[in-house]
Amino acid sequence: MSEQGINRRQLLASAAAVGGLSLGLSLAPTAAHATSSAADRARRTGASWENLIEKSSFSSTSAFNREWNHLYPWDGSADTHNGAARMHAGQVSLAQGVLTLTATRLAAADGNSPHAPNAPLWYRSGAVHAKEQILVNDQFPEYDIEGEFRTQTGQGIWPAFWTTGTWPAWPPESDILEYVGNSTNLFNTWSKNASGEEVVEREPVSGHNPDAWHKYRVWMYKDGDDVMLDYYFDGVWKATHRGVGWAGVPQWLIINLQMGSWASGIEPGGPGWNEQPGPSGNTYFRARNVWVGRTRAW
Repeated sequence: MSEQGINRRQLLASAAAVGGLSLGLSLAPTAAHATSSAADRARRTGASWENLIEKSSFSSTSAFNREWNHLYPWDGSADTHNGAARMHAGQVSLAQGVLTLTATRLAAADGNSPHAPNAPLWYRSGAVHAKEQILVNDQFPEYDIEGEFRTQTGQGIWPAFWTTGTWPAWPPESDILEYVGNSTNLFNTWSKNASGEEVVEREPVSGHNPDAWHKYRVWMYKDGDDVMLDYYFDGVWKATHRGVGWAGVPQWLIINLQMGSWASGIEPGGPGWNEQPGPSGNTYFRARNVWVGRTRAW
């Protein structure tokens, strides 16, 4: 969900896939875990486990309010980001353990987003973020972040379940679920190289069914100054990425239904940009059994 200097449209143009993952904690190490340093492995061995977000957090308004906030976590413009939707708490609902974010097409644009690429705001939608931040460090060397999601996809639809560095520290960013105008899920890990340039590791995943629940997961674990990320879709490992220099950097966890902008298929300022083509009426993004746990080394 980055809005930084990289031309995101160019990066996304060649991607194709879909995703999910398995709920249910598996402590068995993957082959990727073997790359961790001996010190990090020893630290994890002596760590205890604790839950940060329970799967029941969408079971009631009181449960939600204990663990989540509305809108985006940044100050000043928390109702907007890099798409064509302005977020409202009224677009978020809870029923039978399911969180539903609803995007509604407006009759006219509600101004422009202050975030690049400054898309006209043709939608009202919803976003929530966890009150507890993600911080992979010596004290908390591993995190498991997972959930079940059901979403519409297609032109103009941009749902995401993601982490991002506490604003304005970016990267890090991990996109656990991200559909950008098509039915391909993108597992993205944003970092910087030795020259300070923004880089992304990307694994596109296909198989999305808009009428079914899919499971998405990232397992984060400290490896020196870096953080390794194992991504899973419907219980199947899909990729291991490296978050370069991520250790010790706090991150927010966000669920949002963005619309338009890069998902519209139109370059900023190009023909049709002002109209932000996408679905008329309502679009839905649903979540359940979202869970976050971590190890504590002391």
